[in-house]
Amino acid sequence: MGRNMIRNRFELEGSVTDETHLNGTIQVLTSHESVRGFTPEEVPPAALEAILTSARSAPTSSNLQAYSIIVVRDADRKSRISALSGHQGFIQEAPVMLVFCADIHRLKYVTQRQGYDFKADTLEMFLLSSVDAALAMQNALVAAEALGYGAVPVGSVRNHPEELALELGLPEGMFAVVGLAVGREREGVRRGVKPRLPRSVTVHEERYSAAALDKGLNAYDEQMISRRSYDGRRVSIAGEPEKEGSDYGWCEHTARRCTRPETIAASSSLRENLREVLMRRGFSLC
Repeated sequence: MGRNMIRNRFELEGSVTDETHLNGTIQVLTSHESVRGFTPEEVPPAALEAILTSARSAPTSSNLQAYSIIVVRDADRKSRISALSGHQGFIQEAPVMLVFCADIHRLKYVTQRQGYDFKADTLEMFLLSSVDAALAMQNALVAAEALGYGAVPVGSVRNHPEELALELGLPEGMFAVVGLAVGREREGVRRGVKPRLPRSVTVHEERYSAAALDKGLNAYDEQMISRRSYDGRRVSIAGEPEKEGSDYGWCEHTARRCTRPETIAASSSLRENLREVLMRRGFSLC
């Protein structure tokens, strides 16, 4: 069976689960593949409402609901967001772009409205609001895929956070954490469910253990190399010769990406000053 015919991660990894536990929800979750090409077909209002209601049903710490979702459908605005997010064409193609924001602006307003001083300017509040936004995004992603749409999270909305905040009218106390492009997938954009690190590397019983780490990393490297996952995507390091041969896998690619900020955010000027930006946006990292 070709990789494009693999339905879910259970098939890809050859793991076994009984049919009782392979229900529709598990099928959607284990069949996830990021889609980066869309048709012009609109997402109907009822479908979008189902996606947004699913997002709003995500867990939230202490019921603070410290997030907001910006729904973007305007073509010109999507074009500008694309330019601020690495010029990724699929953002313009997708009929809907959802931007999930950490939002303590509303919490500050409510605190002051009730006659109190807001004193929750802490690192915990930033983490809490960011996790709330991420959980809402994941719910939206699963809902979209369950309805037959393609979707892809967009971390590059953090490339130019202050410019994006102006574009979206975000007040102080809001920060765009992640986007989600949603739409009907364009034919031929799927490449099959992507392998993940082995269970033995990322799942631990009772206590963390690195006993299986190297074995798992080596196995994953072999898998990604055999799929030619990094052909044309090799990360160069200044002053070092390009690494040739068949041993360029996930470990080498990932290690090279972690050697400097620009290999994560695509440009040396992006995200490296994120701490200062967040503080200007009204978040405390203390």
